[in-house]
Amino acid sequence: MIKSCFILESGSTEKGVFPFYQRLTIGRHSTNDVTLADRMVSKQHAVVGRVKGRIVVKDLGSRNGTFVNGEKVEKAILLSGDRVKIGSTVLRFFREEESGKTDLDGSSTTSRGVQQLGEYLIEAGIVDEFTLLRVLGEEEKSQTIDQMLLGTGILDDLSIARSLAKQLKVPLIRLKNREIPQEVTSLIPVKVAKTHLLVPVKKSEGKLLLAMANPLDSDAIQALRLMTRMKIEVAVAPREDILEAFVRIYPVEFLDQVLQGAPDDDEVTIDL
Repeated sequence: MIKSCFILESGSTEKGVFPFYQRLTIGRHSTNDVTLADRMVSKQHAVVGRVKGRIVVKDLGSRNGTFVNGEKVEKAILLSGDRVKIGSTVLRFFREEESGKTDLDGSSTTSRGVQQLGEYLIEAGIVDEFTLLRVLGEEEKSQTIDQMLLGTGILDDLSIARSLAKQLKVPLIRLKNREIPQEVTSLIPVKVAKTHLLVPVKKSEGKLLLAMANPLDSDAIQALRLMTRMKIEVAVAPREDILEAFVRIYPVEFLDQVLQGAPDDDEVTIDL
């Protein structure tokens, strides 16, 4: 789900990686997505957004300016590897290629993107080579950027959800121990919920509220709008919350999935 991010290479803030989705603000004030405690940084210093498929950084009339690769800019298109300097902070931009193609050597753009981001993180001193190799070697299949960042402990499910909610201006909800009526959960088949990592939370006056790990999944939202004939409202929930909720609200379906294919002479124990 994370396709772009900014990596802190130097500066006053402690956080190492800032995911970018649609719009990210940078400045000294605490309401920004990236808050920099630096007197050389304006309260609302710069904004990064998407313009016709490109990622653009724009200075917001700051006193000391915004620099890309050492050049002062008012507005600039960012390419993967570019360095943005604001005050004394340097943020390196990373963007994964979005073609999803496989090269002749069998490597996908996703795996190459993970490798490139890993190199950037090592250069920034956020992770060491040993840790990165350990994480990338844990899975036989190629990892996504999300899995790599989670595996190294740089980000967690909750921080990713918070970034999504703030940038997309949608609510963040927690699902742990939340009771959801069966009349609501029955609106979405378990296969659809599991495939798209979403949980129906509440229905009211022709509206259905969905908790989604990826609220940018517009195809799922449109399909569910047609399936339920209801207006779909979206909130963000941490991925681990959604997985935990699946077992609580679809216990029979998950039990059937586990039992299917299990040898008759094997004992299967599940905590429901």
